[in-house]
Amino acid sequence: MDPAQDSTTTGAPEPSSESAPKGLREQIGVVRDAIRRLVIAHVDLARAEAGEIGAEIQRVALLAGTAFGALFVTAILLPIGGLLFLADWLLGSIGWGVLLGSLLLLDVAMVAVLRAIGVSSERLGRAFLVAFLAAAVVTILLLLSIAESRVSVGLGLLVLLVAWPVLGGLDVSRSGIDTDALKSRFYPTRTIETTKETIEWVRERTPLGRKS
Repeated sequence: MDPAQDSTTTGAPEPSSESAPKGLREQIGVVRDAIRRLVIAHVDLARAEAGEIGAEIQRVALLAGTAFGALFVTAILLPIGGLLFLADWLLGSIGWGVLLGSLLLLDVAMVAVLRAIGVSSERLGRAFLVAFLAAAVVTILLLLSIAESRVSVGLGLLVLLVAWPVLGGLDVSRSGIDTDALKSRFYPTRTIETTKETIEWVRERTPLGRKS
């Protein structure tokens, strides 16, 4: 063998034993960085979509609130405007609509309160019938003595709406309220009585509870 060739062969540098592990660590680092960037990208995408969804929810909520507000105002405006229109058309003045409408709402509130405390609908119906008859008599008398029929009808309605709650209140003050019936509506009488009976039944069948 040629000595020169032998020396060349023996003098060649051997591959480093650390080159393979170093390359593997670099690949792991690259993969890890790629995964981290991918996760960050997904998180940013989720945040962006969440922001868009939140903005859309706010927009829909605002539009729904606007629609509800418009419907609410319409629900209030229609009966009030209709009442004023009828008052101006039938009685010749919007003022009648304001006065009679206010009294009508007060009567509705009065009826609701009386029904809540236990006053029967028959008693309220009798009060309304008496008030209606009184209003009819007043209207007829005014029509016979006053030429203006609108004023007579307006005053008759006024008498009806004023006399009804007054007569209902007088009936309640005279007959009173059944406090026992009112209490029974808000007091668990049957539950308490049943519980007492159950306790007594258990006590009678328990040896320690039997009386000697």
